[in-house]
Amino acid sequence: MVNCLLFRNFAPNLQNNMEKKRKALKKLLEAVEKEILRKPDKKALDRLSLFVGFQDWESFQDALHGDASADENYK
Repeated sequence: MVNCLLFRNFAPNLQNNMEKKRKALKKLLEAVEKEILRKPDKKALDRLSLFVGFQDWESFQDALHGDASADENYK
């Protein structure tokens, strides 16, 4: 009988704790996803463009989506 009473008192607390942990985990995962999907700033994009042979992000985008090439950057 005592075990039954302890379980009745413990079960709602266990559910409440699990719900709190679930909400905390969901919030953490949303924050991680938001950070992963965040667009890099212009300075970071310009540095990446230099790495692949372009002067800046705009010239890289022009070459990627247009007729420009990296050769123009070395004239």
